[in-house]
Amino acid sequence: MTHKGYFRVLQFYSEVWARAHCRVLICGREHLAGRGGRHRVYIVSHPTTYDLPVLAHLSKDNFYVVVAEGPFAHPLVRWLFRGTGFPMLRSDNSEEVIRESLRLMDTGAPLIYSLKGHGVDFGEDVRPRTGGIRIAHLAGADIYPVHLMIEQGKMIFKYYRDGKGGVYPYTIFWNTLYFATFCEPIRYEDYAREGMRYEDYREIAFRINDVFNRTQAGLEKELEDNGARYRRMRRWGGVGKRVLL
Repeated sequence: MTHKGYFRVLQFYSEVWARAHCRVLICGREHLAGRGGRHRVYIVSHPTTYDLPVLAHLSKDNFYVVVAEGPFAHPLVRWLFRGTGFPMLRSDNSEEVIRESLRLMDTGAPLIYSLKGHGVDFGEDVRPRTGGIRIAHLAGADIYPVHLMIEQGKMIFKYYRDGKGGVYPYTIFWNTLYFATFCEPIRYEDYAREGMRYEDYREIAFRINDVFNRTQAGLEKELEDNGARYRRMRRWGGVGKRVLL
């Protein structure tokens, strides 16, 4: 079975799971227009476990995600992620993951990379990462920041224990509104230049982080100001109309 075939398996699961657990509200669809033929890297605001099923649910076509090694400890997840071709990121293989990501993007599918690493969903202060920006630059790709958010108090923390005694935390949710906001893209011609270094990638990463902070604050104010409207909304059914990432 091809990567797309395995992705369809993920998408089938995600369709059932997302429709049962949330209602997805998409903002910023207009920022997905005008993609042309350029490669695309979607920088998402955090890497929580529940985000991947929702992204697979709302996307019309397959994509690749750079995933930390933790989820690969689960046999079923390992089988599915390896089949879909998702690169596994460890502390010692960042260069290998970059090369593999560039190869995968040459198929025409976009790449998803989290701005922050493991721990942000558990309340840790995690600094923005530059890996996704570096991949975008090397691939000649436009960067699409995507802010993801659920309602406060809806996240559920769980743990998976493998047969060797390893403990792997993960998160799920239920009965929530899920906000997926596609922020204004950063076009390749607007950020790329010769001789870019870590400091340049870091500046872009922190710029995206500022966008996410403003988006988060705006959504929280919107929920506070219009609480009655949002309380009336159903919290199941997933997304109404998918988007092409």
